[in-house]
Amino acid sequence: MLHRHERLNFAGSIHFVTSVTRTRGSWFVSSAICSEILRIFKWNRSTYEIHCLGYVLMPDHLHALLVQATAGQSVSALMRSFKSYTSRHCHVSAYSMAKLWRNYFDDVPVPGPDAAMTKLRYLHDNPMRRRLVSVAEEYPWSSARDYAELQQGIVSLTRIDAIAGLETHNGE
Repeated sequence: MLHRHERLNFAGSIHFVTSVTRTRGSWFVSSAICSEILRIFKWNRSTYEIHCLGYVLMPDHLHALLVQATAGQSVSALMRSFKSYTSRHCHVSAYSMAKLWRNYFDDVPVPGPDAAMTKLRYLHDNPMRRRLVSVAEEYPWSSARDYAELQQGIVSLTRIDAIAGLETHNGE
């Protein structure tokens, strides 16, 4: 029998998370909905002392590269709160399901900064793979613009080169 890996829950642990809508489709396409979802993500992330290295909100899922800043403030708690709040407050007009998100989310442990950079490239390239844009920095619901230093996104970021000191530094 397969067992899900035990979720990491310690200061400095890096997580690549993916949360998908219950039904695949183009639910997150309006600027108002995308902005609201990312504002809620930003608020929840700061409440749980989770640093964000990068993110992309696609039409039917969210990828985020997160670092747990302190022990006990788990990524699982952040994601439960985020999914619950967005399900109640972000009314996607064409979405008829009572629950917006699937019950579970994927949480892949990332072993260090080099692997984190690989995951960051993957999530930034996601809109290009789906043919939503021709250049990653064109996609407005991603941290790619932040990394290209073109424009600061809704969600404030911690740069990957700063993650080595997160175990002793809890602020942004």
